Amino acid sequence: MAKPHILVVDDEPDIRNILQDILQDEGYDVALAENADQARRQFKAKQPDLVLLDIWMPQEDGMSVLKNWVDQQSLGDTPVVMISGHGTVENAVEAVKLGAYDFLEKPLSTGKLLLCVERGLENASLRVENKRLKDRLLYDSPMISNSDSSRELLRHIQLLGPTDSWVFITGESGTGKHLVARKIHENSPRSEADFVELNLAAMPSESVSQQLFGIESDGKIIRGSFEQAQGGTLFINEVLGLNQETQNKLLSALQEHQFLRIGGSEYIDLDVRVIVTTSGNPQEAVNEGLFSEDLYYRLNVIPIQVPALRLRRKDLPELVKMFVEDISQRNQLEPPVLSSGAMSTLKNYDWPGNVRQLQNVIQRLIVLNAGQAVETNDVEAALGGDLDMKTRREQLPEYFDGNMRNAKEQFERAYLSHHLNLVNGNVSKLAKKVGLERTHLYRKLKSLNITARDAKSA
Repeated sequence: MAKPHILVVDDEPDIRNILQDILQDEGYDVALAENADQARRQFKAKQPDLVLLDIWMPQEDGMSVLKNWVDQQSLGDTPVVMISGHGTVENAVEAVKLGAYDFLEKPLSTGKLLLCVERGLENASLRVENKRLKDRLLYDSPMISNSDSSRELLRHIQLLGPTDSWVFITGESGTGKHLVARKIHENSPRSEADFVELNLAAMPSESVSQQLFGIESDGKIIRGSFEQAQGGTLFINEVLGLNQETQNKLLSALQEHQFLRIGGSEYIDLDVRVIVTTSGNPQEAVNEGLFSEDLYYRLNVIPIQVPALRLRRKDLPELVKMFVEDISQRNQLEPPVLSSGAMSTLKNYDWPGNVRQLQNVIQRLIVLNAGQAVETNDVEAALGGDLDMKTRREQLPEYFDGNMRNAKEQFERAYLSHHLNLVNGNVSKLAKKVGLERTHLYRKLKSLNITARDAKSA
């Protein structure tokens, strides 16, 4: 476990050195600064776990430094203990109002100093842990594993968790890729550190780079997801949404294990586990030049495929039970009772929106039928437009499930073959009918392997 890092800021060399010796003897890692400028540089180079900050310094005092950190929201959970040889009650009150954790007077008592440092670090640690526990409660869901495919998925999570390997999770939208990423983090040595999420699906592409690496401008620092996740896990959702420039920066950061903030000049060491997801096809994105091949292979150390809900139907009854209990409790509603026919309808549906769609449908059923029996017609009503979507999807040509390039080719083949049959194989008439120049049409027919002879014989 890393030693707590303490920044000591004091203009008197003797006091700096004494504090350094005392703190290092207690096992702390110590950085020193003699003025406000050095304090800011040291803070920027490595954010401390606690700061001892002298109030009275030449040129710029400690109160100004503290206020600057607070205004820029740089402190995070870092406690600041103010120290002064001319302390007054007013100084102490002002410091605490500004955001200081505590106030110590010189000459410093070693026992009082160490107690204050210990309590400050403990307080910060409790705040971080409280935040983490709230976060876990918000997303805490068990992994249902009654089907073969979900049991295999759970086995992969248990094997991967204790490693520090980067993971590439694929699967249809709504299958639970986010939950899988969290379970991997919770089973890892980094579980006590932060799980930081970057959702590219909900973010403008131009701001992704700033959110990922952070910003440094006019002395103000905004820490990005990489810094927030230091020591923990960075979860990038829908990674195929990265633009080319950000892909290149991310690849460089992962290769070099360091990065620059946007507008910054000093490299920051990178210590994160990276887990990425996509509901698209990463190999196709690479083949079409939309996603960097080098970045794909750098991220794709351990691939995991999350199965669609229609491939794990044995999990559905337990998922339904879990959602009914959870949603009823959160909304303070009496849970409905599902008939065997209602459950059968749920089990036989294909769930194109997967677990997320199932959760939404169960919520509709609970709100509309709290404390009542739920029958087949209630389920069909709750599915509503989803059933129509399923019917329309079943009526669509098969190529709608493929990639755009193949779909376009199959559509053109079907379209031109249809109209060629209508003109009995006459290419000149076909050119007029479809609005293409005849030479270009001949090339198109040849590329699609369509001949006029085929139309005439048909």
